[in-house]
Amino acid sequence: MAGSTAAEGWLFPGRYPGRPLSRSQVMRRLHALGIRPRMARSTALVELASELPAVVVSRLLGVHQTTADTWKRIGGQDNTYAAEIAQRG
Repeated sequence: MAGSTAAEGWLFPGRYPGRPLSRSQVMRRLHALGIRPRMARSTALVELASELPAVVVSRLLGVHQTTADTWKRIGGQDNTYAAEIAQRG
């Protein structure tokens, strides 16, 4: 592309051409805006686990079944029947 720069390929371009913004800089900027990424990530994972069977979440995200079960419990739902059906196949 004529006139394009390496920085255009990154959502958060860094200080140097062709490099993304560092993790620590992204964190500082988000914290300055009042956004807590870790809390948001945890909330999103628990929400996902509350909408899908834990075994599906485990397989989709590559996390241990116990972790997905914990997220499911935190989310307030328990689909053990769906997990048993999924493990049969």
